[in-house]
Amino acid sequence: DDALLAATAVLDGGRRPVILSGRFERTQAAWNARVALAEKLGAVVFTDFKAGATFPTNHPQHGGSIQFLNDEQKEIIRACDVILSLDWIDLAGTLGQAWPDKDVSASVIHASIDEYAHNGWSMDHQGLPPVDVTLLSPPDEAVPLLTTMLSPRKPVLAVAHKVVSDDPDPRGKLTLEHVAVALKKIVKEDPVSLVRLPGGWPGDQWPFTGPLDFFGYDGGGGIGSGPGMAIGSALALKDSGRLAVAVIGDGDFLMSVNAFWTAAHYKIPLLTIVANNQSYFNDEMHQDRVARARGRNPESRWIGQKITDPNPDLAKLAEAQGLVGIGPINTSDELTMAIADGVAVLRDGGTCVIDVRVGPRGATAATMIGRR
Repeated sequence: DDALLAATAVLDGGRRPVILSGRFERTQAAWNARVALAEKLGAVVFTDFKAGATFPTNHPQHGGSIQFLNDEQKEIIRACDVILSLDWIDLAGTLGQAWPDKDVSASVIHASIDEYAHNGWSMDHQGLPPVDVTLLSPPDEAVPLLTTMLSPRKPVLAVAHKVVSDDPDPRGKLTLEHVAVALKKIVKEDPVSLVRLPGGWPGDQWPFTGPLDFFGYDGGGGIGSGPGMAIGSALALKDSGRLAVAVIGDGDFLMSVNAFWTAAHYKIPLLTIVANNQSYFNDEMHQDRVARARGRNPESRWIGQKITDPNPDLAKLAEAQGLVGIGPINTSDELTMAIADGVAVLRDGGTCVIDVRVGPRGATAATMIGRR
């Protein structure tokens, strides 16, 4: 009770609040409670790409889905006077991005039970954040209590959302925008769960409006976890009436392609679209940055990262696991037909992999930074 009273006093006294919406239950009731709290508080809400869908991304108060803060998001957070962290993953790291060289100027309220993990010699709980009020509680328990106790107020700030075109340019290399638009046209009104997405996914083209719309990402940014996470999530959705769709990179697919045998063996309905940029491109970008920092030639960044000469036949690799394989797909017209075929397999309870050749920035986590 004392902690709730203290948190309510700080929130009621704030004029530019921000909510960091982290880990939550995937129920509609918990989703509705978060929206009610944000609207009563009038806060800008940031969500975590790793945590999946926790707040409607087309809501006027949604400030973006974060892997790393971009300049606009840093500015919003630095300008706020109170931060309500709802089990945010690595709160210390996010605050450190916003205030890299000075103390956090906002009051910080943290609803989480992470303290119970703060006893390991390995420090895998990550940094300890500066917190003014701790609510030692799962956020789903704290949110309705805070909503009841808060004084009503008008929204402080609505975030401008980008207006997007429904028809990306069909010429040139395919992009993740082409994939999102084509998939949306084919699935129509069927409920879809995006069980895995790459960095760079155009969130403005595909808003999340419910707790099962997106299942999140792994925490370390490694390669090879995508197939297993996608198949496990699709198993959980089996017989739910939702279409399980994963979009993963070619490097992710190649590192764990044998996991798809499990999907074939257990007849797990899943459509996997491989955004194939023929490279471990995230590592190319890393090598580019390192080369520039060390005064070396960045043109050699591709060495050890390009997946060409020969090009792996991803569709045949999928067929070798017992799935339906389609591709490679290179044009917008081919993409629409391939996704229509893949969705038909999915609706029939099957498992399908589509190899889509995208441009070099089409499937890298580097481009996800700051995207909604």
